[in-house]
Amino acid sequence: MIRDLPGAAVRTGRLYGANTLGAAVGALLTTWLLLPLYGIEGAIHHAVLLNAVCAAGILPLLWLRPSHAAEPQLKTIQDETCWSLRRCLMIYALSGFIALALEMLWFRLLGVMLKSTAFTFGTLLAVYLGGVGAGSLAGTWLAPRVRRPAKGFLYLQCGIGFYTGLMTTGVLAAVNHWPWLAGVRKYLDGYEPVDASTTLLQLQKGWAGALSLHELLVALIFPVLHLGLPLLLIGPPTLMMGLSYPLLQQAAQSDLKLVGRRVGWIQTANIVGSMLGAVLVSTLLLPLLGTALTLRLLVLLSGVFGLLAVASARRSFKVAFAVLMFASILALPEQQTLWAWAHGTTPERIHLAEDAAGVSMLKKPAPGAANTATTVFANGIGQSWIPFGGIHSALGALPSLLHPDPQEIAVIGLGSSDTLFSASSRTETRDIVCIEILGAALKTLRQYAEESTYAALRALLKDGRIRHVTGDGRQFLMTTKQRFDIIEADALRPTSAHSGNLYSEEYFRLLLSRLKPGGFAVKWAPTQRVEDTFVRVFPHVLCLPQIIIGSNQPILWDVAALRLRINQPELQHHFALAGIDLPALLAPFIARDVPIRVFGPVDDRAKLKDLNTDVFPRDEFSLPAFGP
Repeated sequence: MIRDLPGAAVRTGRLYGANTLGAAVGALLTTWLLLPLYGIEGAIHHAVLLNAVCAAGILPLLWLRPSHAAEPQLKTIQDETCWSLRRCLMIYALSGFIALALEMLWFRLLGVMLKSTAFTFGTLLAVYLGGVGAGSLAGTWLAPRVRRPAKGFLYLQCGIGFYTGLMTTGVLAAVNHWPWLAGVRKYLDGYEPVDASTTLLQLQKGWAGALSLHELLVALIFPVLHLGLPLLLIGPPTLMMGLSYPLLQQAAQSDLKLVGRRVGWIQTANIVGSMLGAVLVSTLLLPLLGTALTLRLLVLLSGVFGLLAVASARRSFKVAFAVLMFASILALPEQQTLWAWAHGTTPERIHLAEDAAGVSMLKKPAPGAANTATTVFANGIGQSWIPFGGIHSALGALPSLLHPDPQEIAVIGLGSSDTLFSASSRTETRDIVCIEILGAALKTLRQYAEESTYAALRALLKDGRIRHVTGDGRQFLMTTKQRFDIIEADALRPTSAHSGNLYSEEYFRLLLSRLKPGGFAVKWAPTQRVEDTFVRVFPHVLCLPQIIIGSNQPILWDVAALRLRINQPELQHHFALAGIDLPALLAPFIARDVPIRVFGPVDDRAKLKDLNTDVFPRDEFSLPAFGP
């Protein structure tokens, strides 16, 4: 592709830009089209087909030779000497480190603010790659016209950090203080995420004029946040990343024979730096420093490029630059304020902890609010509340009271510890393991317990029968040799990102294999598809309102025995610590007119075909049920 040295930066920039824009389109189409329509396996099949088309497209080039005479020779106005390869490698490795580190921070911050669903990651990735690709193509016009491409590269790299720091501060402050952004602030402060499928249907109605102005504005929250906010925070910095690529090539290429080799080495250095940035941020910087200090560190590292750019400038210019750099760093909010603003609230209302897996927050009620509960958030999404009560309590209590001898229990998910507390109610239970992927959740509960008088939480944190394991619940079950009398997952929205891992047919088969004889697998059933998938796996199933229980042996549904157990003094005392009226809590499940359905091995399950699987988590993508 490269036929003359002045054209090296332009043509490599075009290739890089076209490839990256293609990646952005791939991320967007896969997220919004291929995965919802065909699942993971179907999307892979499409990718393989496209890859084969690309390979076939190369074949004509083996025989065709393009004419060189028709293309004009490019000229540059560069008046600085080219950088050495070693210098290029060091500088572009640092650039890659900062780029991927910032990507992780952007995705974490925006994931919280958007209340991440299955559509969030791919959309953010498309914006990131689109900015880089568009910037690289624009840089091919800029590179031949810049007299000092090396200095231009350094200024752009410095600008990436400065813009990120200033815009992060500006956006968070504006959302939390400007009255006309009250709708966005209300969403950040809210418990529920916006469902993508529901929003698309509402926007279609709005286009047809079937919505009021207020309803239309509510529906627009999703596209404004999922596209507008990423474009504002990620778009300009990634555009600068792309712009800098042709400039670096212009500064690096001095020998036509070595163009390909230098492009390869420079790209390798950038990728190695990117890998180091991803690893260090996820395993070290975020757990130890948190997002706010990590962001300040990255802005400071970006300032290194600026210092190199002004190295030969006048002293007064250097001082002004240093003052501007440190002012932008100091303007960034500290950890408590940053995450309070990202959740649409104030620092004094929250208990906060952050680790490699994400952000856990307990949000105390606003002064004078009608709802006096403290809400538990995981990565921006409301999960449960304190004091305990409701479906989370019932999900833990009902199977524990129904089982004749629940000695060993596994609970996946901690949240407010509501389900865990209810599951630990029986004195016969001697071992309970709670697996929570977000280790910060336990830290925030302990923070809250130190200042709270809520007896149930204090008792749970002191309960010696409970082991807390930080990790993936499904991986824990795959690797443990222990077998359980009860395994249950706390209530989780089926549309949350990665929730399909805990609603799939394969996951339910894993539960079945980890039960003792007569053991219970328990699941919240928010959709008919979840129930059908569950029934498809377990030979014995008891279906109650919102709760399903599966087993490898028949389940005895004895309401009279259950009522007697509910009235036992030790159980009454346990739930009294939480302020829960146990008979009232379980009344919706044991009343005479409650519909109960029981499935056994002889029941026909062949008609159950609309299921969630690992490679096609339909509920996670908000897909409507399809008929037989």
